[in-house]
Amino acid sequence: MTATTVLRSEHDHILAMIACLTSACKVAEKVDGFDAETFRAGLDFIRNYADAWHHAKEEDLLFPALEAAGMPRQGGPIAVMLSEHELGRTYVGQIAKNLEAATNGDKSALQIVLRFTLAYADLLTQHIQKENNILFNMADQILSPEEQARLQKEYKTVVPTNANAKPVEYYEGIVAELCERWSVNF
Repeated sequence: MTATTVLRSEHDHILAMIACLTSACKVAEKVDGFDAETFRAGLDFIRNYADAWHHAKEEDLLFPALEAAGMPRQGGPIAVMLSEHELGRTYVGQIAKNLEAATNGDKSALQIVLRFTLAYADLLTQHIQKENNILFNMADQILSPEEQARLQKEYKTVVPTNANAKPVEYYEGIVAELCERWSVNF
């Protein structure tokens, strides 16, 4: 197993959550069936599993290792990935800002939550495709087996800094639970 294999596996969980949230958006749009609990769980997952845990591994460990191996930070794949991480955080901020009002029946807030959830889903789906099929393949070519092993070891030290974050197993369980609720194959 390589360091990029670990990240690809985490991508599977993120994509599954995105599929659940997309299904929840479609139901909310069509039948006025806003499932606030799914969106709360999804927001918690995105902030803690996808961003504070997974993206931290990329930003704090993988990307610097790629830079040290000669990949430029500016004007290349790393810059694109960092830019997309920031854009995703902007979308998540809009979801968080409007979720409670949407839960309380504010139709305008609900539309904002749905729009930014779908935008986030689209962004991350494309982002993960780029990482899995381009960036990680490049990483596998330029990082030595020793560097891959070092990264894997350091990945184990990454812990979400949010005081409300739960263990990784909790988030993976939430994905499984929501996949069952929303009939998403995972």
